[in-house]
Amino acid sequence: MQQKDFDKLIEKYLNNELDKTEKDNLELWIRHITDEAAAEELRETEQKERGERIFKALGERINSPEQAVSIAQSQNKVPLFRKLSPAVKIAATVLLVCSLIFCFHTPLFEVLNIRQILSVSNSGRQITKTILSDGSIVWLKGDSELIYPVKFKGNLRNVDLKGEALFEIAKDPAHPFEIRCAGLKTRVLGTSFNIRHTSHKIEVNVLTGRVFLSSAKSAPVILHPYQKAVYLEQKKTIVKQAEPVLEVASLTRGTEYMMQFNDARVADVLQRIENKFEVQITVTNKRIINNRVTADFTDQSLQNTISMMSDVFNMDFRIDGQSVTLEDKS
Repeated sequence: MQQKDFDKLIEKYLNNELDKTEKDNLELWIRHITDEAAAEELRETEQKERGERIFKALGERINSPEQAVSIAQSQNKVPLFRKLSPAVKIAATVLLVCSLIFCFHTPLFEVLNIRQILSVSNSGRQITKTILSDGSIVWLKGDSELIYPVKFKGNLRNVDLKGEALFEIAKDPAHPFEIRCAGLKTRVLGTSFNIRHTSHKIEVNVLTGRVFLSSAKSAPVILHPYQKAVYLEQKKTIVKQAEPVLEVASLTRGTEYMMQFNDARVADVLQRIENKFEVQITVTNKRIINNRVTADFTDQSLQNTISMMSDVFNMDFRIDGQSVTLEDKS
């Protein structure tokens, strides 16, 4: 099985798109990849295949311009750009880039396709919150660091973690989310879980959804809600724990993860939503402010949370950046 096919299969599994037979076969295969030598041999084969494909593609990219120039030269049609001196070429390129920025107000990093990376650290005891460009929320705990892009690009949403964090990942089946932490990779589509990296191990506790764990020298492991696994750095193995996750309260303490309401005033609920997602909510009809509601918005995105609220009170809603409007149906 080639890597791209394997990735698609895992994405379908996480998105619950496999039939029962396919799902059972995949889980059976995962459970049986326990021999380290066999796993390494499989990876070497896959790496060789990927290397050959990359080498071929690179060769085509390198050879293509020369072939085009050879054809042009044979027809005495050498492109003007080829005739320019290196200094003039650089000046022309800079002028072109500046023209694009001036005319289309395009940031330089987008013109040059530069991936902007940010880093946030937490050296204190208080948990800090980071909302990513896709709407995912990362609750960064003490002595930890998160490295992430300003905007996700490509098919995979990648971040790097040092330390501990609670993740609430926005659902996006077409773009899996992957956290790299030391030698462990954690891949999901949309779920909530906690990753804790200490001096000798990495512990992953799943609260909702499915989580796929992998490393260079260990058989992959799939976790379901209230399951956990430990990656042992010295042995470079992933061990699934027998006992279920029971410390949900301790994992979520100091965060706004829990969004359960029992006969709560709508005004208070809206305030909690504003605080968690860092938005401003406007209600055009104030009649619902003092109403009461019982609901559970835990592990829900802003879109889903506002949609559920609007359904309860038979209202329409709009989300425009950090502004949310709840209004009567027209």
